[in-house]
Amino acid sequence: MKYPVKKLLINFGGYTFWGLLFVWGVAALLLKSCESLCYHEVLHTEHSPNGAFSAEIYIGDCGGATTDFYGGVNVTSKNGDEVFERLITFRGRPEETGLEVRWSSDEELVISISDLHKVRTLRPRSKFSSGFNTNYEFRHEAN
Repeated sequence: MKYPVKKLLINFGGYTFWGLLFVWGVAALLLKSCESLCYHEVLHTEHSPNGAFSAEIYIGDCGGATTDFYGGVNVTSKNGDEVFERLITFRGRPEETGLEVRWSSDEELVISISDLHKVRTLRPRSKFSSGFNTNYEFRHEAN
């Protein structure tokens, strides 16, 4: 009588192991398929006159036809140890907002935009822009 119980416990353990392994595999595949479909692309880089900083205009998309593009401006130091992210963020493409980035001097970045309705965030003179000044301009362009 004790052998059938032992056999039953061994079979139960084996079935449980393989069942849990199968559930884990399916869960891993589901999680892998749910990974972000977002992409992030640098469209334009503008270097400061002395080369100490680089301002990058980037764009991203998370969903193709169902969502709008988003973007912003990040600044990195020459050696890459300082990154100042999202000095400005916007909806749409940079050309739709009229976004322009230029360095007026070694320590002054000018971010110019013509469509304020597309702007999501601005970070003027914040802790994120130490080492250089960030100035924002609004350009009114006649249609």
